[in-house]
Amino acid sequence: MATKHFYPTIDGLVDQALLGTAASHPGLALLRSEKVLYAKNHPRSQVSVICGGGSGHEPAHAGFVGEGMLAAAVCGDVFASPSAKQVQKGCMAVPSDNGYILIVTNYTGDMLHFGLACEKMKAEGYKVGVVKAADDVAVGRKNGGMVGRRGLAGTIILDKILGSMASADCSYDEILGLGTAVGKSLVTISAGLDHCHVPGRTTAYGAIETNTLEIGMGIHNEPGVRTVTPIPPVDDLIAELLNYLIDPNDADRAYVPFEKTDEVVVLMNNLGGLSTLELRAATQATISGLKKHHGITPSRVVAGTFMTSLNAPAFAITLLNVTYAARESSVEAATILKYFDAPTDALSWPKTASYSSEAAVEELKNGEAEKTFAQDITVEPATLERKLRKACENIIEIEPKLTEWDTEMGDGDCGETIKAGAVALLALLDSGLAKTGSILRVVDAMVDITEDHMGGTLGAVFGIFFAALMSALVAAASTSSSAPIEQVLATATAEALASLRTHTPAKEGDRTVMDVMIPFSAAFEGGNVDKAAKAAKEAAEGTMKLMPKLGRATYVGGLAEKKLLPPDPGAWGVHELIQGLAD
Repeated sequence: MATKHFYPTIDGLVDQALLGTAASHPGLALLRSEKVLYAKNHPRSQVSVICGGGSGHEPAHAGFVGEGMLAAAVCGDVFASPSAKQVQKGCMAVPSDNGYILIVTNYTGDMLHFGLACEKMKAEGYKVGVVKAADDVAVGRKNGGMVGRRGLAGTIILDKILGSMASADCSYDEILGLGTAVGKSLVTISAGLDHCHVPGRTTAYGAIETNTLEIGMGIHNEPGVRTVTPIPPVDDLIAELLNYLIDPNDADRAYVPFEKTDEVVVLMNNLGGLSTLELRAATQATISGLKKHHGITPSRVVAGTFMTSLNAPAFAITLLNVTYAARESSVEAATILKYFDAPTDALSWPKTASYSSEAAVEELKNGEAEKTFAQDITVEPATLERKLRKACENIIEIEPKLTEWDTEMGDGDCGETIKAGAVALLALLDSGLAKTGSILRVVDAMVDITEDHMGGTLGAVFGIFFAALMSALVAAASTSSSAPIEQVLATATAEALASLRTHTPAKEGDRTVMDVMIPFSAAFEGGNVDKAAKAAKEAAEGTMKLMPKLGRATYVGGLAEKKLLPPDPGAWGVHELIQGLAD
């Protein structure tokens, strides 16, 4: 787990975080002594919806204070419930003539302290009700006992719907009734790669093994209900998680019934340490898994960071069965979704929109037929295919080393970039790309591959080179030259390289792909590919003695003290391609 922090202890950390949140929103104010963040213009005529709990789960709950959501958030220390006094002070910061609704996560400390505040305020004549957030299905009925399920990210859906109702001037009874129904209609399950770490504390649990994940982790470093080794493909993991949420045959966890026609909201929650890239991909896997395994198309999909466990590399899936909540409350499903979609100025709530699987993805349909050329340059098909496959196999085999070298010297993407091109070319060969022996057809395909499958600087370099090579070969094919094909290819290569050099300042000695491409082209001038391949290999090995002058490697410190660097990965990749074509 990640144990390094900019703040070495939690002393004063919550206070500073709340100040930073208040500074980010002109409509918020902070009751600093009680750690209460509140909407300073909350109308007394509206019910005050308040949530809170221990800190360390940001943006919950302070990030959801604002018009259209919470009137106030009451914050405890890290992983510790706020006191009843804090809760009362939070209520008084947003006075209401129509009552208070407290959304409380189902943890013992939170339930007791919020419960005490509720009873004390009732004794003073205030109208106060509690909506319990308890959506975790990792805790089954057998183990949950009298305590019941933990409150997880489903809490934020309660914040949104009940806060929207208050802003729409709904009554205390209406909000309490629908809140209770929505609470009963939520299910959440998590999966994590490791536990979180609290600044200044020793680790509560040992790190999870590298190839293991946990299902059902809590948000306070509680261990999960099951470990899985090795880490499964994401689609398989999502399928298992959805079974925890939906499977009607799991008597211990079937808290909420689901039908194919139900209106369902999906909330994908990052527990703090997962990249947005992976969370978005897991979101799509969840949408696909719902449809594939359960026949459910969601009505809404929101993904982001809602309730964290500090820096835990984990995510959770929350489902709200809106149809079931409607039945439990006699409020129409469309009305519940209206509250879910209603605008809010809370800092951390995303925009929502109706989900449509038909409109979500559009494919470019150009209906292009297979290209043919009036004049062509051809070789024996079996030889062409063998050489191309060898070049691709060389790249795929060397990719781990290219990635290692580029990780040390750059951003680590070079190996994957060139491998993606090789894999795409192999797929086209499997589809018969080389069946006619057409060199023009292969080079034309390489132009498309560089655009569709190869990103980054290397993809652009290859794209320019192959586009220019295509132009040179088309021009050569239109002449009636009787020159050997090796000579035609050598001349076209030199012309393509000259075109490429007009688009990049890179030259020999700069430690780039040009350190191989330039000597290769010079040695290939007479059409001797073996001589040119040898020159390419020597040039690639020579990059170990070169200091980078272009690209991200120029920013790497401490290189001058090294006698030998790893080979330039782009240059070495080009050498492997050339070697495959020469073999």
